[in-house]
Amino acid sequence: MQRRSLLKLGLGGAVLLGLAGGIAAFWTPGLQGPKLTPAGRQAMGAVARAVLEGALPADDAALSRHLDELEKLFAGLPPAVQAELEQLMGLIANGPGRLGLLGMAKPLHEQPLPALSAALQSLRHSRLALRQQVYFALRDLNCAAFYSQPSAWATMGYPGPREI
Repeated sequence: MQRRSLLKLGLGGAVLLGLAGGIAAFWTPGLQGPKLTPAGRQAMGAVARAVLEGALPADDAALSRHLDELEKLFAGLPPAVQAELEQLMGLIANGPGRLGLLGMAKPLHEQPLPALSAALQSLRHSRLALRQQVYFALRDLNCAAFYSQPSAWATMGYPGPREI
């Protein structure tokens, strides 16, 4: 190997390690165990507003109750699934992951609802199965947490379980 090639390789490796270290230093998790971190609550709250548009009441108390229900749902999942959700929440809660996955540089809670809905629909209609899985996971988690609650049953016209 020539000296110039070795120097270029060393410089490229140093830049790559510096970039990875910089991202790791500023990486904020979106989920720790079954609990959403503050960044994760903001990101998942924005996703919930987009996914449940029209069904989820617009007030902050309803959103907070929904996010609490999501945490209960996460707690009931196997550890391997929780680990995958932790990675997903980290992606949508952090700039580089959000930019790569959704094409959005600003945090999700700062995005206008139509832009966030369009980004989620681009995931849904992506040619990559992994991006589609991200969309369906976000949608299914939010719908499961919301529609399992008795307060949402009236929205669906479901009177509730019959007494036996």
